[in-house]
Amino acid sequence: MEAHRYPRTMEAVIFDLFGTLVPNLSPDRFTAAATRIAELFGVPLERVVEEIKSQFPQRMSGAILDGPLQFVPLAAALGVAVAETDQHAAYSVWVDFQVAGLTPKPDALHVLEALRERGYALALASDCSSGTPARLDATAMGAFFSVRACSALIGEQKPHAAMYEHVLSGLGVPGSECLYVGDGNSNELAGARRHGMTTVWVDNGRSRPDREVSSDADHRVTELTQILDLVH
Repeated sequence: MEAHRYPRTMEAVIFDLFGTLVPNLSPDRFTAAATRIAELFGVPLERVVEEIKSQFPQRMSGAILDGPLQFVPLAAALGVAVAETDQHAAYSVWVDFQVAGLTPKPDALHVLEALRERGYALALASDCSSGTPARLDATAMGAFFSVRACSALIGEQKPHAAMYEHVLSGLGVPGSECLYVGDGNSNELAGARRHGMTTVWVDNGRSRPDREVSSDADHRVTELTQILDLVH
């Protein structure tokens, strides 16, 4: 994973979102949101946490869409009847949790602006719930990404080919002209490599063995600004 500055045949940079441009979702904020939902539903916190986590794949795949109705299957799993007003209140809590989770990492906006100024097309490929694109548009990051692959809207998660093909089609460039930048979750780097992309691993210093993702990475960075050293 030696540093290498790519010639201008590289035309686009595709970013993962969570763990890459923004931190992974805060466990403390998640617990606070789940606590309030447990209060609204009149159910012990532990049960709410268990069911929210168990339904995570359905939210990422779009089987459960963001909105007040996302709490209908949660209530059913918990075996409780929840008033419509409480569903809306729970959704408001969840939106606040989601919005708080979209705070950019230090230097994220600087890096995106610098890449755009250099003429690179930017795209996003994220395993996320259906409401994330709209939440992103309410942040300063939203303006940078006209091309996006959201798993809940596509119906597949990384490393499924549909996620990468969606952004490549939108960009109108082959994978060989793209950098893919991600923290390595969901085997995303391996998927990007299969589409001919040059992969950049954002190493957040977690405890998982490096070999699980480093073998799929052409480059490793620990700060987003290091991406600017890879491209003209």
